[in-house]
Order: sequence, then structure tokens, then C-alpha cells
Amino acid sequence: MEDFKFSTEGSGSKPLRVDKDKVLQWMRAHKIATVLLFLVILGAVGSFLSPTSSTPSPSSSGQQTTSDRKYVSIAYAESVIEQILKSPSTAKFTDVQAYELSNQKDVWAINGYVDSENSFGASLRSIWEVDLDYSDGKGGTVKSIMFDGKKVQ
Repeated sequence: MEDFKFSTEGSGSKPLRVDKDKVLQWMRAHKIATVLLFLVILGAVGSFLSPTSSTPSPSSSGQQTTSDRKYVSIAYAESVIEQILKSPSTAKFTDVQAYELSNQKDVWAINGYVDSENSFGASLRSIWEVDLDYSDGKGGTVKSIMFDGKKVQ
């Protein structure tokens, strides 16, 4: 176990110790929170570095919303799939794609492959797809889940 130590010299208090393993374990268990925190930080840095303009152009604003929706949808869909897996901590997602369905406004399809261990410890590759509906104007709701060719929801 490796500890991070933060000095508080001159304050009269003890050094603060942070357990690296616990921080990493929390980050793995809260992937969505970690991704969203990353997106918030990235957005803050991006807005700081972008040229100052009181009104963003419609094209760049629309593209940014689509880009944000794509990455948030991927993180959300991966967390949904992890709930299905026998060993979610072993999940490795590959070839993940997200796109808005052309025939249904505000419905996104996210799909890809996940390699994970089954109950016996054998590594398996599964194909999956999650459809998310954003038409309510809030966070996406799961519309359907396909896992290895079977409808889960």
C-alpha cells in the first residue's frame, strides 16, 4: 500500500495521508463519476482557453453538445453493461461507438464489445448494444439492452 503525504508545515497539524489503493478503487467503482468529473474539468479548461465571445456560434455549440452527449452516453452505457457482467472489475471495452439514430430524434445507440471473466474465471468476449432516450430533456433513460444477441431490457 502506497500513501500520498501532504505536508501541512507551519499549521501545527499532522500530515494528511491518502491511501492510493483506496482512491484507485473508488475511481474504478465510480467510473461514471470519474468520467463526468473529467468532462467538467476538460470543459472548464476549454472555456478558459477558448476565445472570449459573448455568443457562441450555432454550429460550434451544436457540435459540442453532440460531442458531450456521445461521451456521456458511452460512459453511461458501459456502466449499464457492467451491471450485467459476472465480474465487472475485469471488463475491458473495445470498439465502442455512439451515434444518434436517424429515425428517432434524441435516441442514441451505443455498441461495442466487452472482454470480461465469467463465473469460472474464463475470459469471454461479448457484443452489446444499449439504446438511450434523451427526449425527456433530462439524463438519458435506458430504452433497450442487447447482450450477446439477447434482449435484456
